[in-house]
Amino acid sequence: MPDEISIQEAQGNLKDLIAGLAPGAELVITDHERPVAKLVAEVAKPSDKSAKRQGGQLKGQIAIAADFDELPSDIAEAFGAGDQ
Repeated sequence: MPDEISIQEAQGNLKDLIAGLAPGAELVITDHERPVAKLVAEVAKPSDKSAKRQGGQLKGQIAIAADFDELPSDIAEAFGAGDQ
């Protein structure tokens, strides 16, 4: 499916254009080669049986600090878990 379509082409094919969009895909509608609208497919919901969840999209992009599990002393003290 093209990323761009003229408004004249889109008018008669809107139903098919919507059905052909993948979740999250966008289609720009132009009038005389100028963008005038954007058709965006709804992102599939996890409850949608046709869309399988796939993990790992952020692999290597998220880092957890080495001291993540350490509670700062002032916070620990406020919860009564500090050195007594």
